[in-house]
Amino acid sequence: MERADLEKMTIIKLREYALEKHPGIQGVSGMKKEDLVEAIIAEEMKFGLRPKEVKGAAPAPPKVGDLKAKVRALKGDRDKALAGKDGAGLKTIRTKMKRLKRQIRKLKQVS
Repeated sequence: MERADLEKMTIIKLREYALEKHPGIQGVSGMKKEDLVEAIIAEEMKFGLRPKEVKGAAPAPPKVGDLKAKVRALKGDRDKALAGKDGAGLKTIRTKMKRLKRQIRKLKQVS
């Protein structure tokens, strides 16, 4: 299982997976999600089930202008959802907009 797949799983599913597939890992029930993912990967590398991962440089943080462009695009989608009376789609779009705006505020605080 890839790292991305492990990170997408909930902590409950990760614990079940670790107990089922990797009984050698100690303290599964008390681990945090990040620690559990690392322990599973380490266990798989130990037994040769996974090639060594090369940790590259962290991805560059998004630029404020790019995030604002995404918000503008979502506003157009929001208007379409309003016109089409798509409540579920509208909620998803508003959530995405809220997250992007939060990222913009955080980036502006750092600057």
